[in-house]
Amino acid sequence: MKRMYRRFLSVLAALCLCLSIGGCSMFDTSDKKISDMEFTVADAEELPEEIKAMIEERKNEAFQMAYHDGNYSYIIVGYGQQETSGYSIQVNDVYQGENGIWVDTDLIGPEKSETTEAVASYPFVVIKIESVDQTIRFKS
Repeated sequence: MKRMYRRFLSVLAALCLCLSIGGCSMFDTSDKKISDMEFTVADAEELPEEIKAMIEERKNEAFQMAYHDGNYSYIIVGYGQQETSGYSIQVNDVYQGENGIWVDTDLIGPEKSETTEAVASYPFVVIKIESVDQTIRFKS
């Protein structure tokens, strides 16, 4: 028991040190912005069937993924099942960074004054950009 406790404390101390000096890339979501990227939010009806199937398969839980068809790259962000209607997703930024393409989105809940239906919803957004051969990264 003492050995396991010591090991736990050692790991905890290393994690705290890593976070305090900022040298731990595991938690690093910063990257120097090189340039903004042009993008469009794709209409759900116009999506390739493969993307529709991937969204349907994952819609109950939050997810982030990318799909490439040769001409375009599709960046898909889903926020999982919500208890009511009225949710939307705001695309804050899509940009070229030093370490890949960065995407920043937020889930926006219904306004308090907005009438919602007590039916489950599955908000997602599909961001369409020119095809890239770079890592897609997500800010949280």
